[in-house]
Amino acid sequence: MMTTPQDNNTFQQTNAYAMQNGLWLGLWGWLSLVAFRYSFSSVLCSNLLMLMTLAGPVLGVVLTWRFRRSVAGSDGAFSFGRGFTHTLFMGFYASIWVAVGIFVYLRYFDNGAIFSDYAAALSQPELQQALQESGLLEQLNAASGEGGLEGLPDALRSVGPAGYAAASLYMAMFATPVIALFVGIVCRRKGNKSR
Repeated sequence: MMTTPQDNNTFQQTNAYAMQNGLWLGLWGWLSLVAFRYSFSSVLCSNLLMLMTLAGPVLGVVLTWRFRRSVAGSDGAFSFGRGFTHTLFMGFYASIWVAVGIFVYLRYFDNGAIFSDYAAALSQPELQQALQESGLLEQLNAASGEGGLEGLPDALRSVGPAGYAAASLYMAMFATPVIALFVGIVCRRKGNKSR
């Protein structure tokens, strides 16, 4: 099967829009990371993080609709494949921005404070009781080694900034295609037949 210059142009155009929209989605990811950072000490940030996480795919749909309007107008055809490809690439570009943000923050700015805040949140009596009832307390103690919950920050620090950045990329590799399927279905459109 041969590709035509029009196919190459369509792919390049889709990729260019995905790069631009990936930057916007990446900035949304950075804001989500800020909410995550303070979610251990603030109920407001915890709720904001949940809302932002749920709104991420909605933002992906909005950005793909904008792309569709730019390339297909108000009544032109827009295929599932083009919407899927745009969203897939946009998600991958955004995940690169998020991974860079995670790495830079953990490497140069945090100094392990986020892990200490996490351990402090886990050591609250109400949360300890809930963890004990669910059986998660034993798993957390096992994951942190001999130190128990007090040793958890050291166990988390041992992963290193690059490990957390890579983990975010791996999660995106699995989640983005599923989200792209959904967005591709939602954003597809047949052209106006009256033309």
